[in-house]
Amino acid sequence: MDDTERGADAPPRAARLSYLGVLMGVFVIVLDTTVVNVAIPGIQRDLGTTVTAMAWVVNGYNLMFAALLLTTGALADRLGGRRVFGIGLVGFAVASLACGLAPSLPVLVAARVAQGVTAALMLPTALSLARHLHAEPTARARALGHWAAVAGAATVLGPLVGGGLVDTLGWRVIFFLNVPVAVLAWALLARAGAETPVRGGRFDVPGQALGIVTLAALAIALTEAGHRGWLAPVVVGTLLAAALAAAAFVRVERRARAPMLPPELLGRGRFAAVSIVGLILSVGVYGQLFVLSLYFQQQRGEGAWQTGMALLPFAAVTVVGPLLAGRLIGRGLTRATLVAGQLAGLAGSAVLAVARPDTPYWALAVGLVLLGLCQSASQPTVAAAALRAAPAAHTGVASGVLTSARQVGSVLGVALLGGLVSAQAEFMPRMHLALLIVAGLFAAGAALAATLPTGR
Repeated sequence: MDDTERGADAPPRAARLSYLGVLMGVFVIVLDTTVVNVAIPGIQRDLGTTVTAMAWVVNGYNLMFAALLLTTGALADRLGGRRVFGIGLVGFAVASLACGLAPSLPVLVAARVAQGVTAALMLPTALSLARHLHAEPTARARALGHWAAVAGAATVLGPLVGGGLVDTLGWRVIFFLNVPVAVLAWALLARAGAETPVRGGRFDVPGQALGIVTLAALAIALTEAGHRGWLAPVVVGTLLAAALAAAAFVRVERRARAPMLPPELLGRGRFAAVSIVGLILSVGVYGQLFVLSLYFQQQRGEGAWQTGMALLPFAAVTVVGPLLAGRLIGRGLTRATLVAGQLAGLAGSAVLAVARPDTPYWALAVGLVLLGLCQSASQPTVAAAALRAAPAAHTGVASGVLTSARQVGSVLGVALLGGLVSAQAEFMPRMHLALLIVAGLFAAGAALAATLPTGR
């Protein structure tokens, strides 16, 4: 029985309700990557700590989230996606409650680390469940569009809703609200039929450990490079550690009887191409948004709220656009949609690359809409193409690889482009260079996307 037949085990209504639970889980874990940023001043005042120490409230979550994605994807293949996602939901609810009740910074950081671990259990597994719960290709494509729209909405709403809640009810409420959402999501998920396909075999413990070290060291290096510089000892040291761990990982995986990254996945050129496009997407979008936020505030004199409103054209498109992209994917236009998305990113970056402090806002809005179209078209299409290229028995680890590539890409984008514009006196020419580099990356992404096969 293949995965399409297994997905039909759940009645349509039960499958829809279960997937609604998955989407609710995705919403809260993506929300928690951004919502805490606006709560930092309030947490600092309440717990009486320093700004430097507060960085771990954010990084503790993001670091564990990035480091464990490969491992949790492999875990889902062996234990079942629904089971792993359910464990993640319960753990996330408990960790969120601990965050809200934290009496001190060490307790809060520990709870945030636990949130990162449990979020890593859920995000790659969500793609496996999207494939499993939707047997028909068109329905599956639309489900991926819903997934991308929910993730986009969570990214946009994090700072906006979080700021309002923190100002009115205090910072602890942003964690408490996760609890009922996670509980409801778990109850809906329980309505699913059969478990996702399970692959037997032993756990590749050495491979998993080296994968965690590689991703953790890379995440630390890229994060620190953003404000310390690429030649700082901690950056050079952690990059070297990441390289050594990655080399050891490749060596171990080649000899393992049951490797975490199976040869039948790594040997598929289409999957590698899609993963690289996913990396390019995150570098280009998240790095560019970071630079544009600085541009609006430093060069145009906007405040934080005004900057958020200025980026609204991008935000609005990324919430609505994936729904249309899902329909196009369902009609067999996967390659065309992905190529169009990358070309939209190229065009948007080129428009924004010639911006000056006095450029009319309507011209900037055109670039932001194009960038939003890039994200909307590419995010669900990359997921659909990756799941299509991966063997059915390895959708968990395939989702982990893709999610890891995108997570690393977002950190790399902020570190690379942020480093280019760090000198405020030369901000505009450096911004132009940074966005032209992004345009070149999107051109490469379009070329890679054009190599993919057509069809669903």
